[in-house]
Amino acid sequence: MKKNAFPAPAAADRGYCPLRHSISDRVAGFSFLGFWQENKIQLLLAAAVVAAVVIFILWISRRRRREVFPEIRSAEPPVVMAADMDLTQVESQPASENRSAPSPGIHGKIEVLVGNQQISSYLITDNPLLIGRDPSQSLVIIQEPIVSKLHCQIFARAGKVFVKDLNSTNGVYVNEEKVDERELRDSDVVFLGKKGTVKIIYHP
Repeated sequence: MKKNAFPAPAAADRGYCPLRHSISDRVAGFSFLGFWQENKIQLLLAAAVVAAVVIFILWISRRRRREVFPEIRSAEPPVVMAADMDLTQVESQPASENRSAPSPGIHGKIEVLVGNQQISSYLITDNPLLIGRDPSQSLVIIQEPIVSKLHCQIFARAGKVFVKDLNSTNGVYVNEEKVDERELRDSDVVFLGKKGTVKIIYHP
């Protein structure tokens, strides 16, 4: 019987994979120090970019927070303009205020008492102080039955301070004398209603 002239090829090594061995060789030869030295500039640039992005994101977040919550912008007390002082209570004024030289546009103050208890005090400015029980008409609101919805007003004219009855039901009395309009002097007591429980004391 004639034999084949070409010998059969040797069986391939099924356990050998060139790609796998190449990856294994590369992993075994990897060095962090060598990688750092070869790519030092690229790594530093990448780190700088990441840091800049983080700082920018934090800045944007803080800016948006200030826009949403404006009260955190500053802890300084608000500045009170002269136009906002019409109903400014005296307690909010500095304790060192020089009473002998009042600020322009301020003509003294009034103290509102119910019974013998002071309930509020107000500055007298160039704008009249309307006094009554109705919040929609009055600036100085006194919720007492003897007080009319719009009882009286206290106003400044030519450097002097006056009280005027606004057709109230129970009348206006200055030092127990009924008046329609009267100039007020230091410590004058204005009663809303004759000898009523509501009184207003004026101080220049």
